[in-house]
Amino acid sequence: MKTLQKISLGVFFMITLSFLITSCSIDSLDSNDDQQQQQTYPLDDLQGNWIRIGGNNPTNNGMKLNVLDNIGEITFAAQSEFNIGDIKWKDIEGQSSGNYTHRELGSDYSYYAASIDFGVDDTLRVNVNNSGAGNIQKWVRESNYTPQSVFLAGLQGEWIRVGGNNPVNNGIVIDVEETTGTITDPHLSEFDLGDRKWKDIYAIDGNSFIYEELGSDNNYYTSTMELGVADTLRIDVNNSGAGNIQKWVRH
Repeated sequence: MKTLQKISLGVFFMITLSFLITSCSIDSLDSNDDQQQQQTYPLDDLQGNWIRIGGNNPTNNGMKLNVLDNIGEITFAAQSEFNIGDIKWKDIEGQSSGNYTHRELGSDYSYYAASIDFGVDDTLRVNVNNSGAGNIQKWVRESNYTPQSVFLAGLQGEWIRVGGNNPVNNGIVIDVEETTGTITDPHLSEFDLGDRKWKDIYAIDGNSFIYEELGSDNNYYTSTMELGVADTLRIDVNNSGAGNIQKWVRH
């Protein structure tokens, strides 16, 4: 009888020990899974000072912010409606190499889900999950920034219109000073001397520009310029109708 009791106790002990070992193994696996789920990619590439140079809301170009840990704070508001010290980006998290998610401060001072893609050329491209101006942005590291004045230098001076899909306006002469092109000779067009034909010129790079074009209806339209070889400007106006394609050369 005593022998049977000893065997029963031994079996019970072995079953209990096996259960404890199995439980510890499962707990260990669960702990490893949790750690893997909580792991995020480092934010090292985002740290430092950035300047906004492009996107679909040119008014905010020139804004500067400093990224420290997982927030981006505005250090220079440029022409935007934001204020120095505003937290433009918060809750930044690394999702994979070069890809991040964050909360983006909008012009209505609400935060929206957004993403940041870090490029090999130290360029950040931001996509905000909200329709409207400013949901696409381009930023570069401030230490790599080329001032607008350098890119705009190639546009300064007088230009004469020589082609396009509205020949009546050929012969117009425009003088570009900084970011504005003013008519100095309207020729046979319906424009007036002194009209601001081009305004708010912004350089994407040394050859590509965005700006506002004065139409014959006295309204301004978003447009692009491409500076080509032999000092030739080709213009594309974001509006259907005569004059939305133009060619200009140095006067």
